[in-house]
Parts: sequence; structure tokens; C-alpha cells
Amino acid sequence: MKIKFIAITVLASSFLVGCGSKETKTLLGELLNKKSEFESKIASLEDSLNRVEAKILEMDSTRENNYPLVSLDTVSNNSISEDVTFQGSVEADKTIMLGPETQGMVKAINVKEGQYVHAGKTLATLDSEILNKNIKEIEKSLELAEYLLEKQENLKKQGIGAEANFIQAKNQVESLESRLSTLKTQASKSRVVAPFSGYVDEIYTKLGEMASPAMPMMRIVNLDKVKVKAEVSEAYLMDIEVGNKVSMNFPSLNNKVIEAKVSSIGKYINPTNRTFPIQIEVSNKDKAIIPNLIAEVTVEKDFTQNAIIIPSQSVLTDSEGSKYVYVYENGIAKMRSVDVLYVKGNKTQISEKSEVKAGQTIITKGASAVSDGQKVTEL
Repeated sequence: MKIKFIAITVLASSFLVGCGSKETKTLLGELLNKKSEFESKIASLEDSLNRVEAKILEMDSTRENNYPLVSLDTVSNNSISEDVTFQGSVEADKTIMLGPETQGMVKAINVKEGQYVHAGKTLATLDSEILNKNIKEIEKSLELAEYLLEKQENLKKQGIGAEANFIQAKNQVESLESRLSTLKTQASKSRVVAPFSGYVDEIYTKLGEMASPAMPMMRIVNLDKVKVKAEVSEAYLMDIEVGNKVSMNFPSLNNKVIEAKVSSIGKYINPTNRTFPIQIEVSNKDKAIIPNLIAEVTVEKDFTQNAIIIPSQSVLTDSEGSKYVYVYENGIAKMRSVDVLYVKGNKTQISEKSEVKAGQTIITKGASAVSDGQKVTEL
């Protein structure tokens, strides 16, 4: 400031003059007196300047255009939900590693990877030539046994056949029927059949290789319904319940968002990371959601009906970390402290002990460019 610059210059000059003529103690006293005199004059001049500037602002209406431009909004009582977000992973509702029920060489694979198959379709067959030959032999033997049984039955009716011969023929027929049924069951197990409709996700075996029940041949996945599983911190154990609203965002699907509800909650805390699992069932008619896809799961933790809500952009932070806003009163910006409870996007919930109440008008856009007590112009 120019006045301060003049005062310092005079003070320095007096100091230089005094140094050559008086002792240090006398000079110090004189300098202190001059300093006090200059400070008094500066304070008087600043006070006069402030009064003149205030009078100019009051009389010159064109100066209003120089006030900071701000946007205003009204503090409201509204509902807000407090959300927490976790990372989840997609699992198919029906996934199976499919293999044969018997051992044999792979004779045919009737599907390709990625193909959609219906329940009951034969996916692959094993070599069952020996079984088929045995079935034909048993069938011929059964025909003969049935013929002999019929003869023995006729003789018995005529009273000339032996009872023992009839019983022996009957047992032979029943034995062959049992063996034939067993062989046919074994032959049917040489076919790998789809237990439900779905996609052939991957085939693990090739033609001519040996297959057995211990070695899966392919994986079948049904995507009509999927499950999203997420690991939740135990800190939220009492906040999340079955039926809570859930919003799931899939970043890999162009941020596709699906609304659902929590379908189940785990009853076990993982001791390694102190989390428990939650599960959300999702209808997947378009088959776009596939297993192991990452999902951002947002759960509604709490819901408040009459919360005090202000725009997030109106909240400022001072050097000590305290939150405040500017209230608009008769064209003047007035600083008011706020106690922030929760921030959700462009909405901020504040507590009732804040200096801002519902119905008041606060400055939103342009709040960072004003100061307490300053006049402002509404956009």
C-alpha cells in the first residue's frame, strides 16, 4: 500500500539522520515515537478510505456489475439413501462339467464349442460295439428261452409236463431279461447327454481318446439366469439384509446397470479378509452377462426420508478441514458452517446441528470466489 511505503521511507530516512548525531538509546526512543505516529496516521487514512469506498458503492449503482456472479439453490428436506459399493463376480446359475458314466474310446463328438444345445441332446458317444454284440446275443438267447418256456407251459396245462422243467425254463427267461436290461443300461451310458439346455462352453477331449467317469469331456453353461457374488466387509454385517435394493454396474458392458435385490447372505466370516458373501440373482434373457464378469455392486445401506440436502458443489473446506457454505441474504454472502453426514453424487446430507436450515438460500456455482459479508450478483 502506498501510505505504508511512504511511512517506511520516512522512518528509514529519520533513522539514517539520527545515527550520525545522537546516541543509540535516544535514537531508539525517537524512532518508536515516530513509528507510533505513522501507524496512527495509516489507521486513520485506511478508515477514511473504507468509508469513502462504501459511500461510492452505495451511490454508484453501476458498480453492481463488478460483484461476483453466483448461482443459488434452496436447502430442502428430502429422502436420500446411503450406499456402499463392493466388487462382485458373475457365476452361471447352471454350470456342469460333463463326462461319460462308463469307460470307453470316444467314437463321436456331435457338438462344437459355443453351440447352444437343448436338454436331452446326445453330445458325444463312446465305442460300444462289444456291448451291442452282447446285446444281440442275449436277445437271440432270450427268444429261444421264451419259446422253450411257452412249450413247458403248454405241457403243464396238459398235465404231462414236469413242474421242474417249467420252473427252469421260467428262470432262464427271467435271467436273460435281467442281463439284457443291464447291457442296454451300460450301452446307454456310452452316450453323453445334455442334462439341461445351454451352451457348450469348452470341449476337453478328442476323437479316439479314452474317456472315463473321472475325466470330464466338456463344460455346459446355462445363462438364462446368473448369480453375482460379492465379498462384503464384516463392518456392514448389520446393515445389509435379504431384500435390500442393489444396483450393479458392469464396466465391460459399456457400464450397463441392472437393478435387483439381495437374494442371500452368507453365514460365515472369512477369517483371512474378514468378509462375508452376498448373492444377487439376475435374469439374463439377452445372455449378455457371462460367468466371471466383474460387477460393481452398490447396496443401499440406509435410507433417510427427511434429510437436510444441499448441492455438493456448494460445500467448501477451509484450511483446517472444516466444511462451510455461503448463505445468500439480501444480496450478501454469509459464511455458515455445516456438518456433513454423507455425500452421494451431487447431493450432500448435513446434520441438524449445522448452521444451515431447510428453506434457506445458499450459493452453489461461484461460491469459491466470494468471501464472508461480500455483496454478490445472482446469475
